Amino acid sequence: MSEKICISCRRPKATHPCELCSEWSCKSCGHFLDADTFSFREKVASELKHTYYCAPCFQAQVEPELETYREMMVQAEDVYIFFTSQKKSIPLVSKAKESIRVENCEDRDQTILRLAFKAVEQGHNAVMETHVVSEKVRNAGHQKNKWSGTGIPATVDAERIERHT
Repeated sequence: MSEKICISCRRPKATHPCELCSEWSCKSCGHFLDADTFSFREKVASELKHTYYCAPCFQAQVEPELETYREMMVQAEDVYIFFTSQKKSIPLVSKAKESIRVENCEDRDQTILRLAFKAVEQGHNAVMETHVVSEKVRNAGHQKNKWSGTGIPATVDAERIERHT
């Protein structure tokens, strides 16, 4: 049996095949991804669903998408959230025709962040008519809350909002 050679450092005894290109790499040259790395995305490309990548595949396929995903997460944290109970007028520029929905979230904050991320994916900077609810789930002697939320992605005039706060 021949020894496996790492595609990156050319050392013998490579231990893992890349799940994208099937080239072998050693543990120190390869890259592992958690299954939930792109968990906020609704549609994840098939090449991003693997757990182990060689360095060339990671740099070519995963790094650009990971950087984009991180930028979108930063943008999602700055999305304006307007709840259904809000009475103030909103300086609306445009809004989506269909509402968005998230389900089975761990807590209220994660639910709101997932709604915000979906709005960013659609190119908006706000979620209006946001409604977040929890449901008690009992399993034998344990109880936890399962959160869900809905909202309408929208684009608002951020300068006007900042002036009035």
